[in-house]
Amino acid sequence: MRLIQKLFDCPQDSRVEVTILSPKATIVNAIVIIIYSGLLLSIYDNISFSPENSYFLVGSILTLIVVAAVCISALSSYVHYIKYTKPLLNLAHAAGEVAAGNYKIQLPPHRRDGRIDEIDALYQDFNTMVRELDSTEMLKSSFISNISHELKTPIAIISNYSTLLVKDNLSAKEKQEYLEKIKNTVADLSELITNILQISKLDNNQIKTNIERFNYCEELIQCILARETVLDEKNIDLQLEIPDELYIESDLGLLKIVINNILSNAIKFTPDSGNIAIRLNEEERFASLTITDNGCGMDENTMRHIFDKFYQADTSHKTKGNGLGLAMVRQIVNLLNGNIEVTSKLGEGSTFIVSLPKCKS
Repeated sequence: MRLIQKLFDCPQDSRVEVTILSPKATIVNAIVIIIYSGLLLSIYDNISFSPENSYFLVGSILTLIVVAAVCISALSSYVHYIKYTKPLLNLAHAAGEVAAGNYKIQLPPHRRDGRIDEIDALYQDFNTMVRELDSTEMLKSSFISNISHELKTPIAIISNYSTLLVKDNLSAKEKQEYLEKIKNTVADLSELITNILQISKLDNNQIKTNIERFNYCEELIQCILARETVLDEKNIDLQLEIPDELYIESDLGLLKIVINNILSNAIKFTPDSGNIAIRLNEEERFASLTITDNGCGMDENTMRHIFDKFYQADTSHKTKGNGLGLAMVRQIVNLLNGNIEVTSKLGEGSTFIVSLPKCKS
């Protein structure tokens, strides 16, 4: 069998001690065929052969049977090896590469006619798994880079302003300004850590929903009012289409995280004197929240990754954020049995639509 593996350039695995069809199995097949053929020959001999040529014919036919049995067994072993053993050894070799850290390996189709058998289905699942692992590895590397930057920057700010505060020649106004900077930086750092813990809980299904009945309209207005200061600072024109009442049954705390993240993004990417439209519609089974801005918009590549953890389209870190908000939003919406959609065009703005089930009663 080792000779066959080398002959057909098949990867070898030192862990493999036996194959699906081993040489022992080949010998057993041959013996079974010989015995079965011998029984048939014995029956035929008792019926048709004359005493004069019986031994000669039996010997000749038995020799042919042995040769045929060996050939058939060898062919069966070869076919079985090509169809099953070799593909499984290829899979074992590829799995070993993945275990060693190679997430780029992909297995080619087993069949050449374009049809899919069990081996090809297994190969496809393996290739998908490796691609997902590669994507996860890239996200992990991106996370380390982003989180290092996000932690290093506020710590440096706090350190610098703390150093300045110990000087004796500072005015009361300067001290107040530096303390305000430290306070804001600590708040940003706290938000980052909170988001990391929150998304970790979502990933591990550690968050239990607290379903209650509430007026969606009132809670949405409260979230908007909480950002009144920054809206005024950027002179953003806010266009609202919100009814007086729309009751739903959901987790209010988690829903506020969704609204606040999407609204914060809309404000962040909307230019000064821009406009944001917020609309809340009641549909047959869902309450649909639409938030549209006329900001910078997104290209197709950004659209594909906006819900990925730690993804930031602006790699220069010029805009505030850590790439966790929208990833958390999608997980929460899924947890609340809702749906989120996004449309965007570069240079024209973006639209987020969140649909959540209405109350049952």
